[in-house]
Formats: sequence, structure tokens, C-alpha cells
Amino acid sequence: MSVDLSQATKLKSTVVEHSRAGNLALYHEAQEAGLTLTEWLELKDPSPRDEQGRIQSDLDAFERQLAVQNVVTNGREAITVEQFFVGGALILLPEYILREIKRGYTMVQDPSELVAVSVPEQGPTVRPIYLQTDDAKKTAGKRGVGGGSAYPKVQLLYRDKEAAILDRGRQFDFSYRVVKNQKLAEFRVFLWWIGAQIAYDEIDTIYDVALNGDNTSPAATDVFDGTAGTLAYSDLVHLASSFDVPAQMTHILATRNDIEGVLNMSPFKDATTFTAKDLFQVTGRLSSLMPMNAKLVVVPNASATKLMGIDGRFAIRESVAQPLMIEADKVIERKLETAVVSKEAVYTVMVDDARKLLDY
Repeated sequence: MSVDLSQATKLKSTVVEHSRAGNLALYHEAQEAGLTLTEWLELKDPSPRDEQGRIQSDLDAFERQLAVQNVVTNGREAITVEQFFVGGALILLPEYILREIKRGYTMVQDPSELVAVSVPEQGPTVRPIYLQTDDAKKTAGKRGVGGGSAYPKVQLLYRDKEAAILDRGRQFDFSYRVVKNQKLAEFRVFLWWIGAQIAYDEIDTIYDVALNGDNTSPAATDVFDGTAGTLAYSDLVHLASSFDVPAQMTHILATRNDIEGVLNMSPFKDATTFTAKDLFQVTGRLSSLMPMNAKLVVVPNASATKLMGIDGRFAIRESVAQPLMIEADKVIERKLETAVVSKEAVYTVMVDDARKLLDY
């Protein structure tokens, strides 16, 4: 598919002008509008889209700016970090770094799989809303002409307390002397790693909220009824079956050792019991093996023996005051030293019954 670079070429002079002066006004303008630089560029140089709003182009607006600036990010012709700094595309560097960190964020385990919905908030606190399910579990009432049973109530209620939005992130302190000669194809690998670390920071938090509540909701119900100290296949069956419809366990969150215990259960090693092509031993991907039709998620700081089953479609809500952002000024002025990438958000429980604990 051919890419139209005509509008990107017109924008090039603006990018070069701001780059020569180290002027971050474009970032400030984008932030004031609640946009990333990529989104701001899309307003100035719109990509063709389909009926669902998905970009129908090999390059988005940001990538088209890289193209007209001759910034090659991969392959044998990839430029160095130093060439990015001294070239006419300098002000694109913070956004490039942020985009690669975001790529790493979803590369290993995407936290958004564990979140029912992500909504923008103003902060600094939110009043969590949840579904009250006790009455909703009753059999639907039937009312004829002469009256009859009352309909069961499905209620949306506010929690008694507010939840504080927290600022979480990572600081990277790259010495320019070390990174300046790195090709972007190599440099971005380190950015992917940082993104994956941020993702697991959030997965830790989601696990903790599912397990202990969000300080406004109760802790998860422990459904374990097996032999203490032993994790058996029957316990996983019981965990899955403890979810009341319409909830269904979609993910199991646990420590690496507990996930290892699940993988070593005989039903998940035997190709005659489980589809051979999906075995972890064949694919090497935890998501390929789905005990009880639930994905396995390693949580770095989970509690030993405490497996959290959640329904990712209903259990957790994410309230975001600031999406993942980077300190663009420090990237430019300090040449990557002590720059922070961070996000302001809080996780709360939407449906208490969409999470169950198995504490063996």
C-alpha cells in the first residue's frame, strides 16, 4: 500500500524548527488538549481510516514524520541515538521512546486483559461504583395480569469511601555516553524491557486489589476446601466452578512457583488429555495452556499459595487521571538522564463476585 507523505512533508518544517530550538511547545499543546504527540500529529496529518476508525495505512502520522525526516528505526540502516539528537527530528525523540515503552508494555503480558474497563478521571480520588449482586441472584420474578412476584433488583451503588489515584512509573537514567552510539534497533529493546516492567508493576497492583480489595471493597472470598498445603487438579476445578453465572473465571493470577505447580499437574502434561499443540511444553507460552479455560498470569509479588481467579470482563475497573507519559523536557535537556515515565491511575473492584481466592 502506498503512503501519502504530502501532508507530512508540509509539517516537516515545523518539526525541524522546533527541534533546532529544542522547543517542546508541540508537546504542551498536545497535553493541553489531552492528547499524545502522535494523536496531535493525526489531527494535522490524518491517516485514512475504515468505518470502525482503525488506521488503514502502513504508517501512522508519527511514523510518517519519521519517514520524511529519514529516521530509520530498524534494520541495517537504523540511525544511532546521537543522530536522533542532532538531527531535525529531535522533538520526536520523547514520543518515540514513549511509543516503544508502550510496545513493551503489551509485549509479554498486557495488563488491559485483566481490566473490565478503563475510564478517564480528574482525580485525585474516585468514588468507586460497583454492582450489588445479592438480590440479582434471585430467580427472575414472573408477573401476570393479577400481579405476582417482585422482580429481583440489580443495583449500581457507590462504595462508602473514595479511592486515591496513585502515580506509578519507572525512572531511567541512561548515560548519554553509553547510549549515543547505539542503533535505535538495539536501543528500543531496552525500552521494551522497561515497558514490560511497568506492565508487571500494574499486574502486581491488580492482583493485590483483587485479593485484598481496594480499601473500599471487601477482600476476595476464599473458596479452598481441599487438603491444606497441597494444590490439586480438583482444587482448580472447584475454583472455576465457584464463580456464579454470569461470571466465569478467565484468568488465574499467582506466583511463579504456583503457576509451575499448575503446569506440572498431570492433566496439563498429557497430550491425550489436553490438546497437544497447546501444551506449554510445545509453545512455551503460558497463554497457550488454559486450565479451566483460564489464562495463567505470573504475578511477581503475589502471595505464595494464594491463587486469584478473576473474570477479566467484570472484576476490575481502572480509573486513569493521566495515561502513561514521559518527561519530554528531561529527555531533550538532560539527554535521557533521570527521565521518568509514569501513569496516574487507581484500580477498583466493580463486581465482587467476579473474583475468587484459592488459598491452599
